[in-house]
Amino acid sequence: MKKLAAIAAFAAAFAAGPAFADTIENGYGNTFVVTLGNGQSAQYHFNADGTFHAIGPDGSTQDGRYEVANGQICFLGEGDARQCTELASGKTVGDTWQQTDTGGNPITITLQAGRGGHSGH
Repeated sequence: MKKLAAIAAFAAAFAAGPAFADTIENGYGNTFVVTLGNGQSAQYHFNADGTFHAIGPDGSTQDGRYEVANGQICFLGEGDARQCTELASGKTVGDTWQQTDTGGNPITITLQAGRGGHSGH
């Protein structure tokens, strides 16, 4: 369930604005840091081959596949149901943006250069 929650947090974070694959492509080799309203953060790494690696706030990890099509990103985690959401467009390394998750809670997303480790807070 923790793995599903980590994917859901990411999906919620990217659920704003028109969707284009450029944000994910700009993230190849870099780290998406999603900071929740309580200050906890999760990190996501996307690869050009359609795979991703996520590190949850508690240090748990999730590996799986993703697809970007028709303005959406869909997560295909091992054993988890397919989860799709719209993808924010035009984001690149160094960008930080705020939006709300599906529960209306504030989330901050930063696209950081490189593949950083998990900060745990």
